[in-house]
Amino acid sequence: MVQGPQPHILLIDDELSICVGIQGLLETDGYNAAYSLTYQEGLDYLDQHPDVDIVLLDVNLRSELSGIEVLPLIKERNKYIQVIMFTSYDRLDVGLECIKRGAMDFMTKPFDEKNFLRVAPIALEKKRLEQIKDLYFDMVVHDLKNPLQCICGSFEMLREQLKETLTPIQKRLFETAESGIHQIQLIIGNILGITSFEKGSLIARRESFAVAETIYETTKLYDLVEVNLPDTLPVTIRSDRDLYIRILTNIISNALRFATIGSKIQVSGDYDTGSRFLTTSVMNRGSFIDAKHREAIFNKFIGVQRSIGSLRGQNFGLGLTFSKMAAEALEGAIWVESNKETQETTFKFKIKDFTVV
Repeated sequence: MVQGPQPHILLIDDELSICVGIQGLLETDGYNAAYSLTYQEGLDYLDQHPDVDIVLLDVNLRSELSGIEVLPLIKERNKYIQVIMFTSYDRLDVGLECIKRGAMDFMTKPFDEKNFLRVAPIALEKKRLEQIKDLYFDMVVHDLKNPLQCICGSFEMLREQLKETLTPIQKRLFETAESGIHQIQLIIGNILGITSFEKGSLIARRESFAVAETIYETTKLYDLVEVNLPDTLPVTIRSDRDLYIRILTNIISNALRFATIGSKIQVSGDYDTGSRFLTTSVMNRGSFIDAKHREAIFNKFIGVQRSIGSLRGQNFGLGLTFSKMAAEALEGAIWVESNKETQETTFKFKIKDFTVV
């Protein structure tokens, strides 16, 4: 029998007799149990009941979507919900696919009450730990911003007071410190941005902004960047200017890390009048990314350090993960093109222009 507050369980299965039977067992065991006979009813229930702790999801739903396809839709609604797949087939490949897509575990039919009572506390604890981890993570990142702002303010005041007396070496040290501050600000922004995207609290805006002006303004912060824009670019587009700048900044910063020392980063743009997509390209010389690794570098869960260790033993960090999320939020995409012979790598991203024609 469950002690304390009743955990909330939802069963999604298209067989009424199974749902009623399992619901009765779970309620007897002290759970708050409900069921849905279709995946859409289940998703609607989750929208109305954000306190659901565990979903028991039938793999073989007789609908246009299978349970495996419904699984990510559940996790999109609430990433903390623990999903236990329910299947008639005791097949390891099915179970592994479910876990790969975000399931916590899988069980076989008929319903094994003892097995569920063993797994359920583990699922509830996993949910609690994930929530605590994110809570502390957010607190730490936000707490970093205040001392960093103090450092930035003091840094600017000190540089202003000493600007007439700085030696060339001191000027170089100030530039190095400024670059380090900028990198920390970028890292914190990426972490907060990724967290906001995952929570669904960061929504892309649609506002008009000048294309060339924005690109030149963003790139002027870097000494080793050259911009080449065609006359065919529109004067303005309608999208999220802040997200666009953050994507471009992340990609340029990444390109500078892997470029041959002293070489220029090339930034260019293109506009497709048919699809109304603005594509921005950032090319650096001195690195090559193999085709089999080009998707992994955008995924924060992939061991990028291991998979692209040939690139100076470094990884790409969270900047590209954020950039991928931001580009997709702008109904676009981001991808990599790389040439082994010339050792050139180009990151390209496109965003939708929502200007009404």
